[in-house]
Amino acid sequence: MRRFLFLLSLTPVLVASAPSSTSAATPNPTVCAGGVFPARTVYDCLTSVPFNPAVGSRLLKYVNDTVQFHSTLAYLANPPPGYQQPGVDLVAGLSQLQRNIDEGAFVNEYDFEAALHRLLHAGHDDHLRLAGGILSPFAFGSPRAIASVSLDGKELPKVYFAEDLFAYEASDGSSEPSAIATINDQDVVEYLTEFAAVNAAGKLEPHAEWNMLMQSGALDIQGYFEVFYSGATFYPGESIAFGLEDGTVLEPEDWDALYFSPGNTGPLETGGDFYNFFVLNRLPASYTEMPEPPSSSTLIAEDTTSSSAAPASSPTELPDTAYPRAPDVMQPGGLLRGYFLNESSLAVLTITQFDSSVGISNSFIATVWQFLQRSRRAGLRKVVIDLQQNSGGHPLLALEIFRLFFPSIDPLAASRRRAHPMADALGSTLTPYWQNLTTNHSAYSTLLTNEWVVASRLDADTGQKFTAWDDYFHSPASYGGDHFTNSERYDPLNHLFALEAAGITTDNLNSSHSTQPYEAEDIIILTDGLCSSTCALFTEMMHHEAGVQTVVVGGRPNPGPMQAAGGTRGAASYSARRLDRDISTAQKIDRSTRGQFPDRRYDFLITGLTINLRDQIRSGDDEASPTPLQFQYEAANCRIFYTPKTWYNYTNLWTYAADAIWSDPGLCVATSTDDHTHPAPHRQPYTVDTTKPGTSKPVDYPPQSNDPSNDIFSGVRHTTNYDLRPCNEDSDCTGRHLCREVEVCQNGVLKPLTRCIQSCSNIHDSCDYGSCKFDRIRSVFCNGLMNSQCLYMQRDTETYRGESDQWVRNWSNLANFRGFDACDAYNGFEYCYTLDGKKSKMFSWEDGLNNGEYVVHDGEDDHDGLGYV
Repeated sequence: MRRFLFLLSLTPVLVASAPSSTSAATPNPTVCAGGVFPARTVYDCLTSVPFNPAVGSRLLKYVNDTVQFHSTLAYLANPPPGYQQPGVDLVAGLSQLQRNIDEGAFVNEYDFEAALHRLLHAGHDDHLRLAGGILSPFAFGSPRAIASVSLDGKELPKVYFAEDLFAYEASDGSSEPSAIATINDQDVVEYLTEFAAVNAAGKLEPHAEWNMLMQSGALDIQGYFEVFYSGATFYPGESIAFGLEDGTVLEPEDWDALYFSPGNTGPLETGGDFYNFFVLNRLPASYTEMPEPPSSSTLIAEDTTSSSAAPASSPTELPDTAYPRAPDVMQPGGLLRGYFLNESSLAVLTITQFDSSVGISNSFIATVWQFLQRSRRAGLRKVVIDLQQNSGGHPLLALEIFRLFFPSIDPLAASRRRAHPMADALGSTLTPYWQNLTTNHSAYSTLLTNEWVVASRLDADTGQKFTAWDDYFHSPASYGGDHFTNSERYDPLNHLFALEAAGITTDNLNSSHSTQPYEAEDIIILTDGLCSSTCALFTEMMHHEAGVQTVVVGGRPNPGPMQAAGGTRGAASYSARRLDRDISTAQKIDRSTRGQFPDRRYDFLITGLTINLRDQIRSGDDEASPTPLQFQYEAANCRIFYTPKTWYNYTNLWTYAADAIWSDPGLCVATSTDDHTHPAPHRQPYTVDTTKPGTSKPVDYPPQSNDPSNDIFSGVRHTTNYDLRPCNEDSDCTGRHLCREVEVCQNGVLKPLTRCIQSCSNIHDSCDYGSCKFDRIRSVFCNGLMNSQCLYMQRDTETYRGESDQWVRNWSNLANFRGFDACDAYNGFEYCYTLDGKKSKMFSWEDGLNNGEYVVHDGEDDHDGLGYV
């Protein structure tokens, strides 16, 4: 039995026979349903979904216009020495995909989406992501989990079944397992390297991609699962057969396909139905109407819930057998933990993400502060900061945590962006608009943290605030025909910015934090190479600006170095949804800008599209055009291998890593500590030819499957957006929403309420706001930072009580002005409703223009022609 069946929402849709050749007039029956299926069955379902060239072309145009904001286009097309991945010209690749459409190369929707995803994956950037379409509800996985360990820590690792390693440790090493020798008659290392290169997206080198395939306790504790076992994007084939070193050859087993249910889809009976729902966001004609919302009495009972109720989930409910059972310090409701290993005088801080969601930033900072104070009082001499599987979070949290360790160092954290006409139009409109606002204007605090308002940030070279957009935008930096802005940094004295951006207030911390708790030589950072985004920023500051040593564990089974931060080192993930709102805001401020932006309408249901807006630039890099950290090779000070005793026992792993740095450098992998530059391997650039259809089975699809008449738009109607709708159970929600208890800002007061929240897949990263979270019953939903104005309610002091009361009055007045009883704020929207549940509207608070007037979303998506979303 797969260990993650609890993750799935088992919502039956349809189980039918595989499609056979048929005409466009005959619907192609699908086999897509909720649960775990044979991969070939799902592949047959997906390849029966027709392709509409016009919809595909509009998607490509939208993606192309969006990636103009991706900061590393020129570097990807012509990578500098030291970059460990093949280069790719994203813009040329998108043009080739359009030519493929024009030539009729795509015979079904799967081939088109797979080609587009392969191209974006070739950017090897965790911030370059697309989610949506028919690939979004599925992931492929092996029926068996694997791990890569060295039996003695010195021999090169081998690959084992995870279950065999657990049995080996349970037997105290008396029954040594047999390693895997082949997969589908191919050498296991070659097979897994190729598999990782295709499916382990967003990483800077093959070592990190390799670790993404392996079972990890740091991943398990977050409720996520490794790529090989449950996270492959592309169809891997029908079956998998393992051969072991002892000569055993296992019978072939089916690859699995996991269905991550988006909620109630209605009966998807044809390929056209599937296209309509997952590509166009339209319901089948036979979809059962939404039930009435819960009664007013239920709503009133919910709305009076105390705001001090416990969070919806507890970290002790998560599978965490790799960690010691009882942490000495733990963030309430979070995964931040501290452990005191008294026998080895080690204090271990585990940070799986720099999580700023729903008002927990202050508790995050306070927990680290408590860890440092208590570890010092306990007399522990060394610190290990474990960042395994840390995918990032909010950069301001990383800066605050760095300052707790090194209060006398002002970290640079410099970044810059690609300079192009659309960026100039946004910045030259929004920056002066904000500068002319009074501080009591409703848009002042909202736009304070906007990416196109640079007057709230500092020039990284001078330390002074930018006085005008032009001072920021024009610089001599260039590469490969692209130009770049001057470097910016956050203003450490701008507390309002920290509050608005991440809900951070520092006035509740002990004022004695100006004392440095540990020397840099007494701290190490431990990663598995899967350190991305804010994690990479934190590692950069700790290592380069403070002098902390780094240890990396795992990687491909060969000697030599490995990078500690092998995920993206970009400074800012930026969603297309936010970009569209920024463009809309600029056009409202200055109508003359409308001709400077492309048409942003499209048909395709995009649940997430992000690019990397800003590059990280290293402190002290004096080049006129410094190379982004994304393209600089940065090996860890020491690399170690996992062993059977450290792979899933982190107490042993932390001690092993500490010994490798402070007492026994012989534990480091051979040549991993050498002074080297590690030039890039000789690899062919990713070419657009690879984007042409070339799937794992012969092209035997119906020749008319790309005909729009194949049940696309047949008797369908638009879905309705029910974000934040009050609910009692999942059936009260529709489309891609689940009924979950979340912390909501209702009329200015933070309360735990049950609401319809967008579902998501942690595999495909489909949240525009916040991140994909598990709740207590293991379903996933999008959870993010709410309107920061509500966070004032967390300050239980007389100083803010009067201000909080005023916010409650303001929110109530706003609800009444709009004709509703209450308004909730969550994930970048406001949802206003009457308590009888019969009247509701969704509003965006993000632009904050016109003295508090908002852009209205009527609950229905705006559609034009084929269904623009």
